[in-house]
Amino acid sequence: MIRTLLAITLWAVSTLACAQAFPDKSKPIRIVVPFGAGSGADVLARAYARAIGESGGLNAIVDNKPGAEGVIGLELAKNAAPDGYTVVFSNLSTHVLNVYQQEKLPYDPVVDFTPLVVVESVALVLNAGPSTKFRSLGDALEAARANPGKLTYGSSTASTRLAMELLEHQANVKLLAVPYKTQSQATTALVAGEIDLLMTDAVTALPFYKGGQARPLAVTSRSRISAVRDTPTLREQGIKEYEFAAWAAMFAPARTPPDVVEKLRAIFREAGQSRYVTEVLTAKASQTDPLNAAELNALIRTDLDRWGKLLREMKKTAR
Repeated sequence: MIRTLLAITLWAVSTLACAQAFPDKSKPIRIVVPFGAGSGADVLARAYARAIGESGGLNAIVDNKPGAEGVIGLELAKNAAPDGYTVVFSNLSTHVLNVYQQEKLPYDPVVDFTPLVVVESVALVLNAGPSTKFRSLGDALEAARANPGKLTYGSSTASTRLAMELLEHQANVKLLAVPYKTQSQATTALVAGEIDLLMTDAVTALPFYKGGQARPLAVTSRSRISAVRDTPTLREQGIKEYEFAAWAAMFAPARTPPDVVEKLRAIFREAGQSRYVTEVLTAKASQTDPLNAAELNALIRTDLDRWGKLLREMKKTAR
């Protein structure tokens, strides 16, 4: 009994001390990004790191840990010390879709992480590469129907793969998925003509539009986006029920002290108002979402239920 009480007392004292000392300006806050350098997530995380460094005099660094569709980075963050000095950039892919598309997931998105702030809500863009002459979604679907299972698309995250699978399901076509470790690798494959199609965020594909190495065919949101304002939505092009928007948020490892969590939220909320973050969001035609922690938790649970039902329906239809 005495040992138990002593352990509890020591834990409480150390937790309180950690909360009071945080943030220590001599220690960097590590933002784990489970995607490759140059990806949309990486660009946004680096904007946050820069803003944190300039506004609060803190040192924030981005640690890219791509692989296994984000699992490597999420597992690393889950096992990090819950002291406030490690956070993870997670999103719809890693926090929801991986639950249904990965076997033996080494983390629980609800139990193992504490939500901090939503940093982004973004639509995706379906792109055609130089291996095709597609100028519209209709061109791509016509080719897919004429050659079932022959038209290829790059896949590197659960979100981009599901967005394409949803298109296959609702347009009643069969495509061939080609897996890549990172979205940057998939984009390189598209512009090199190794694959025909790629679903990605606008900021990743924008540099290749001017040279004709990639062509935007459709956007996944309900309405058009400013980054590719002349590109119609999938709904406008006949896929009437299609809508897909991906969110991203910062999370701390579970068991991070509540006071530290609140300080982290304040740090990231302030950084989210900076010109660095605003410029990236504008370029990506995305936006932040002012959800509080409870609302973000509710969003995760709702999405887990929604996508679980949809994926089961898609699998049943595919049989």
